[in-house]
Amino acid sequence: MPQTLQATPTISVIVATRNRRESLGQFLDGLRSLPEQPAWELIVVDNGSADGTKSLLSTAAEDLPIVVVNENLPGKSRALNAALNHAGGEILLFTDDDVVPDPNWLMALHKASVEHPSANVFGGRILLNYEHIPKWILKSYNLKTILTSEQDLGDEIRWFAKDQYPIGPNLAVRRRVIDQGPFCWPVNLGPGTKIPVGDERAFLVQVSFPEARDRLYVPDCVVRHNICARQLSIIDALLRCFLGGYAAGLVGRISVHSNMNINNERSFRVAWRRFRGASGTRELICMVARAVGVMVGTSVPCGRVIYG
Repeated sequence: MPQTLQATPTISVIVATRNRRESLGQFLDGLRSLPEQPAWELIVVDNGSADGTKSLLSTAAEDLPIVVVNENLPGKSRALNAALNHAGGEILLFTDDDVVPDPNWLMALHKASVEHPSANVFGGRILLNYEHIPKWILKSYNLKTILTSEQDLGDEIRWFAKDQYPIGPNLAVRRRVIDQGPFCWPVNLGPGTKIPVGDERAFLVQVSFPEARDRLYVPDCVVRHNICARQLSIIDALLRCFLGGYAAGLVGRISVHSNMNINNERSFRVAWRRFRGASGTRELICMVARAVGVMVGTSVPCGRVIYG
């Protein structure tokens, strides 16, 4: 049965896309299995696609509660900032165009938001197809998190630990805290920029300082992330680890909240903990690359996070 736009959606599902018509089509097919309640809307930002994405989205509007936004300036974060001006939901759920949502995805998130009114940030479970991931990455919790955006903290709903944030394409924020800022995504971090990582944490530290107990892990809020094996070579891994460390160093220099004390010591502490936990030569090299990135990010004079 075709769905229509809700006057007051409970959840706004927000996704940016650029020239990934095939994966976007699979994502949209997954959305068609979702129930109409809780009321939801889909905000898709086309970030300058030239591969037939526009026609796909036009067809999707026939049976999905979709709002299409165009943002031609490159960068996922710019696209997500554009979406914020159009989203009307009480919960803003950010995801990617290469995931397939579980049918209970939105229901689980809505239930958690009602039962835990003090939670402002939510992170759902992100599952992977391990067949496409090299074994040397699968053996490492550090690298699975950094390189594949896997997020699986078990079967029980729980609060994220101090300094721990949701990652990857399954995180949500209450609209009320965004509007208090107003807060937005960093335009010099994330896919489509020279530093294609670090955007999620840079966004989230604005609304939830590291010591806060307002970030909730929701295990039944599940998406399956399609990982491309060619993106997981050792060279790509080293570069991503370095850039991830660099971004962490930049974010570690932010002080944007009166109760926040994010400093270089915290960034180095996380890098050292991951370095000590490394097992195997390739993982150790990757953790060295990340530690070097942290040092560069915390010391480069002109480095900073730019919010658009």
